[in-house]
Amino acid sequence: MSSSSLASRYAWGLGTIGLAFWGLTIQQEGPWANSNTHELTTTVILVILSLLSAFSPIPTRGGGTLTVTLAPLFGAVAVPLPPWAVMTVAAIGTIDSRIPGRQISWGRFLMNRGMYIFAAGLPSFLIRETGLTPWGYGAALALMLGLNTILIGVFFALHEGKSLVSTIRAAYAGNGLTYVALPLTGILVGHLLRAPALVDQLIVFLLFMPLLIYRASIQKQRRLDTWLRDSYIMQSRVVDKRDGQTFGHSQRVGELCEGVARLLRLPEEECNTIRVGGILHDLGKIAIPDSILLKPGKLTPEEYEIIKTHPVEGAQILAEHPEQREVSEIVHHHHERWDGAGYPDRLKGEMIPVGSRIVNACDAFDTITQARVFRPTVKTPAEAIRELRELAGSWYDPQVIGALEKIVAERWGVEIAARPGSELEVSPTYQEALAVRPFRLLWVGQAVSYFGDTMNTAGLAIMLFVLTRSASIVALGLIAKAIPTVLFGLVAGPLVDRVNRQRLMIFADLTRAILTVSIPFFGYYWLPGVFIAVFLIASASAFFNPAKQAILPNLVPGRLLVRANGLVSSSEKTMELLGYSLAGLIVAAVSWLPLFLIDAGTYLFSAVSLLGVPDLAVRARGTSLRLASDVVEGLRFVLRNAVLRSTMTLTLVVAIFFGMTTTILVVMAYETLKGGASAYGFIEAAIGAGAIVGALIAAELVNRARAGTLLLLGAGGVGLANVFVGFSTNLSATIVFLLLGGILNMVYYVPLISVTQRESPDSVRGRVMATRFLLVQGGYLAGMALAGPMSDRFGAPMVFVVGGLFLVVAALLGFAFRSIRMATLRDDSSAVAVLKATASG
Repeated sequence: MSSSSLASRYAWGLGTIGLAFWGLTIQQEGPWANSNTHELTTTVILVILSLLSAFSPIPTRGGGTLTVTLAPLFGAVAVPLPPWAVMTVAAIGTIDSRIPGRQISWGRFLMNRGMYIFAAGLPSFLIRETGLTPWGYGAALALMLGLNTILIGVFFALHEGKSLVSTIRAAYAGNGLTYVALPLTGILVGHLLRAPALVDQLIVFLLFMPLLIYRASIQKQRRLDTWLRDSYIMQSRVVDKRDGQTFGHSQRVGELCEGVARLLRLPEEECNTIRVGGILHDLGKIAIPDSILLKPGKLTPEEYEIIKTHPVEGAQILAEHPEQREVSEIVHHHHERWDGAGYPDRLKGEMIPVGSRIVNACDAFDTITQARVFRPTVKTPAEAIRELRELAGSWYDPQVIGALEKIVAERWGVEIAARPGSELEVSPTYQEALAVRPFRLLWVGQAVSYFGDTMNTAGLAIMLFVLTRSASIVALGLIAKAIPTVLFGLVAGPLVDRVNRQRLMIFADLTRAILTVSIPFFGYYWLPGVFIAVFLIASASAFFNPAKQAILPNLVPGRLLVRANGLVSSSEKTMELLGYSLAGLIVAAVSWLPLFLIDAGTYLFSAVSLLGVPDLAVRARGTSLRLASDVVEGLRFVLRNAVLRSTMTLTLVVAIFFGMTTTILVVMAYETLKGGASAYGFIEAAIGAGAIVGALIAAELVNRARAGTLLLLGAGGVGLANVFVGFSTNLSATIVFLLLGGILNMVYYVPLISVTQRESPDSVRGRVMATRFLLVQGGYLAGMALAGPMSDRFGAPMVFVVGGLFLVVAALLGFAFRSIRMATLRDDSSAVAVLKATASG
């Protein structure tokens, strides 16, 4: 069955089911008997307002339309109107000016009715259950946007034969704020329509003018976007016009480049940039004399050198406009070769911008499938792609040729035999990461060790409280665990970079095992000894932790780094949940003493596991330790690297936030939620469960989006989830928000730690990771110091609201910095290579 046939059946099915759902709701709720005048007049007002908003739909680049009807639709949900009335507004009020059967098919017309009925109707049922609370508004808004996005996204995915994720990504490109801002406007619409008097309700029509202005601005932006896209083609015609045989070449290359970029799952913004680079790649040829550019024979060496200047000439023209700097870079390097033999700068491999590599391959394909003055023979698409694949790995990158092969196969019906390395890269799997024995040993050892750490933390707090009955003594013990990271953070980094990391970690584990066994003895006979032992154990950890994160990238291939970090993070959170749970059971059944013995045993297990985790890069780093200069060198490296500078700043902000909120979770459980110890247990379990799931999800998401974008969205999402926690007085809702917060925290953390490792050469990675641990611990202590006074003065919920907003603002500011927004973990060996066609290609 064809894609268009599936899409048509989906449209008719969704429309039919939606209309049936509307009719059934009307029958069950009986509006003719149960509705009052206010509900009926409000429904009529919203139908009219929706019709006015939907009258002139705006075509989008993806083939759909955009209206401002989401505002009155969410207004109907926010009044709140009964579900039958909301569905009536959705079914009738969203009819636009397109005539069914002429300007829009009957299937799509009915589909739109069904889609809006579900997208608005189901949130209205939710609001009826939850009430007009911040939690209710947030859940209804998320449900409306989710249903609207998914239901229409499935249709276009079926219609165009694309994946649902790529279809949704394309739909939200440039429209994301619109989809969020309009429903928020609906809250104001709903508030105005709650007025009892009809005259007061009619004030809502004053909002129609801003909606009209907003719609007009979107239309203008769409026209400008279309004009801009067409203007690039017109600019390319200036070059193509000089040679009748190349007319349309630049446009074809641009479209082909965009297709390859999308198959390689590059972000939407980058796909558009690469498309423009493809269209304008030969702009510099306006500076090449016709006698050379149109010469039918072979070029002389002197002529060849002249024509080789066209990438630089084109790049210089584009670089004069600040908005075209990225396109300028693509044009400048679009004749570099993967093996470093290209021009103008002889860049090699991953040093070549990915856009330049894509343009080069697509330029070559179009060149050899079209007649030229220097080569009148034309190759078929099948012959052309075979020629390019023979050069994959030298002239071109196999992964990009694989993407190009897929496009050629679909567009021209060419059968292409599978060849190792030519197909699109298969997403890395967890099984691949665990198949690497050194990493597997590190992962198992650290999972067991982390289980012991939670036993230690729980046992320390319980022991100190049981022996002293003093909360201050308990706090002092926890501070003793935190202080060494701050004290020794900068010292640990140089040592980790100069010594054998495997031996350092084994020594730290053995030291921690011996000291852990001593804690119960000191607890019974000399209490200050407990704090000394805890301090020394934490000091050993201050060296162990950066060594662990510094050695991990050397154990697995770069493409498996995110999977490895996801496994480590997920296992740590899993062991944290198990550890705290079993610690309570063991103390209840026996005493706190076994907790420390178990912890010591896990350190010994970790040490044995590390015997199979060699530090193979130790010789390349050098072993001469110059503490002061090494510290300065590490800090200078972090400050000079734009990506690390940005991620470290965000790390500090997030650490302050978690220091503020984690400290007062127990206050929320007991005072705000009135749930006591059981509520606190559920809250901690929700956060832990979210983190376990989130660590695995994050590794999947990194294959589909830029790591920088993900970590910013994750950080902002954590902040937003905790804002809702601050407003929530319902335990179930709080658990849901914290579960989402736990998931989003890993969406932030896994890409962050992977980017940090990827950006740090092995020679300084220990110092970079130690700096990160220092910022985390320092920020956490600062947040803890702020949390107490703020909670006492303003209440625990306000701490969550303020802290969450603080994190949301920080994430939004992060999007303003390209260094963090565009940070990537893509394996650069999957990018594309250079042109085989001659300089005239």
